[in-house]
Amino acid sequence: MLTFDTVYRAFDRVDDIQKAKYASSIMGPPEFQAAVKSWLFESAGLDVDCDIIATPGGTGALSSTIKNTLKHGEAVVYPDIGWGPYITIAKEAGVMIEPYTLFDDNRFNVDSFRETCEKVMRDQGRVLAVINDPCQNPTGYTMKLDEWEKVIEVVNELSEKGPFILLQDIAYVDFTTQGEAYKRSFSRYVGLPDNVLIIIAFSGSKTLTAYGMRVGAQVLISSNDEQRTKMKHACGNTARGVWSTVNNGAMRLFADIALDEKLKEAYMLEKQGFVHLLKERADIFVREAEEVNLPIYPYEEGFFITLKIDDQIVKNELHLKLKTLNIFFVNVYGGLRVAICSIPINKVKGLAKRVKDAYDDVMQTHDENDET
Repeated sequence: MLTFDTVYRAFDRVDDIQKAKYASSIMGPPEFQAAVKSWLFESAGLDVDCDIIATPGGTGALSSTIKNTLKHGEAVVYPDIGWGPYITIAKEAGVMIEPYTLFDDNRFNVDSFRETCEKVMRDQGRVLAVINDPCQNPTGYTMKLDEWEKVIEVVNELSEKGPFILLQDIAYVDFTTQGEAYKRSFSRYVGLPDNVLIIIAFSGSKTLTAYGMRVGAQVLISSNDEQRTKMKHACGNTARGVWSTVNNGAMRLFADIALDEKLKEAYMLEKQGFVHLLKERADIFVREAEEVNLPIYPYEEGFFITLKIDDQIVKNELHLKLKTLNIFFVNVYGGLRVAICSIPINKVKGLAKRVKDAYDDVMQTHDENDET
């Protein structure tokens, strides 16, 4: 696993008492809240009025949002190709899944998103919709600005019929090749209708590559101050009743890095080197996949690339065959996910062809069985 020297040397300097003590607030200490706001908005030149609740990683933000926006038996709108634990989180909260089709050819499927949200609004009078962007897990897709504009059109239109909560999972925001430029797009959330609540699920754990520290945040944005305040208190109650307080040493560490220009600059420089390395690995795999006609979902950037395999039997057989070749992908809806972030360049080279050869063998066997 990759660790950043700038992060762990800064953690060494966090006082032992800070590491040992409870946080000063269930919502997160003031310096942590200020750090999250600075990191996501102010560093990109934005002035966003928001409330921030500390959570154990981005997962805590996702879970708390579902618990506090939907009733048991209602449905959350999720992408059909998405992070597997989304379904676990929903089930644990007693909530159903209403999937939208993520892609239309090589673009975000705005029509499916709209149709699914319209159905849910008709059925239950409110919508909670999840979008994972940038560097979507598991495909590595990052939405274009015009796609986001159409999503916001859907949100605005449907908010006339009932509350619309848009939950953006930005776990990988600090690994986009766009850098701070991506964060400037959060300006789209300013001045939306009163019936719209935006919740950003931020994973400080991912940003710091310190997954075990479990630090993240729910960021609440709404033109309706009363609605936002009610949600803030509800999420605070969830924090008190489920995890109590978030890792104080990790919050102190994040604040130290985010609010100290020298520390932040050093972190950004180190992190950017690995973003370039990740892109180099992905470029090799994507290029070679195209050369051998290995089908993959549209990839832009990020930790993961996913093979596109619609046939469940073929997918499962390929998954097993690859294991015999010491190639370990993750079986996901619609395909097999490769963690390109974990494969050295010398092993990325030629990988697509090895996988395609295995895929062709599976398909040949599959076709022969069909004939008999």
